[in-house]
Amino acid sequence: MTRPHEDIQHHTAVDHREGGPPIRFPANAWCAIDMLHTKTERAPAAVSAYETLIELARKSAARAGDAAILKSVDERRVVALVEVGGHDALKHLQAAWDDHHLYNEHRASAESRALTLYQVIAATGDCTFDPASKSVYAFEQFPTAPQQVEGILPGLASAPGFLGAQIFGTDDGTKSFAIYRFDHRPQIEALRSNAVIAHPVKTF
Repeated sequence: MTRPHEDIQHHTAVDHREGGPPIRFPANAWCAIDMLHTKTERAPAAVSAYETLIELARKSAARAGDAAILKSVDERRVVALVEVGGHDALKHLQAAWDDHHLYNEHRASAESRALTLYQVIAATGDCTFDPASKSVYAFEQFPTAPQQVEGILPGLASAPGFLGAQIFGTDDGTKSFAIYRFDHRPQIEALRSNAVIAHPVKTF
């Protein structure tokens, strides 16, 4: 049975039950995206750690806004998306998380991870993050400028089962991150074979 967790160091009470309200990141929003590659047995702990860290960020100088945690269906990757005000807010977020023992433990147990600031560059359809939804989500990283990635949106939007997509890009134009939402998993896999199938397990 899940119970609210209390981190003794920062006294941050967190309810670790899955769920949360439907959220959507608006156009041009700045989002800190942290992706963790981990062992399957560590995925639940990673989700719990992110829940505590996001609650901490919402009460800190980072003034984090809406946030979502996604877990891949193979439980090998966990992604946190946190709306922040921009570069200064990201620095506050990094400082708050780096000072937190859960993040240090979380980072030490990770195979790889990276906290990066992105901006919502393009969107189409309804890419609402909703833990209660039966939709299938997927995410994909690109080592290219978001303007190049935007070219995939028309093909996605006209595909059967498409519900929505968002493209995020770093301000230096070197990396992009995409989220897709479809009715069914085979529809995503047929179009984006490199995408990681996932589902939002918690929103804030």
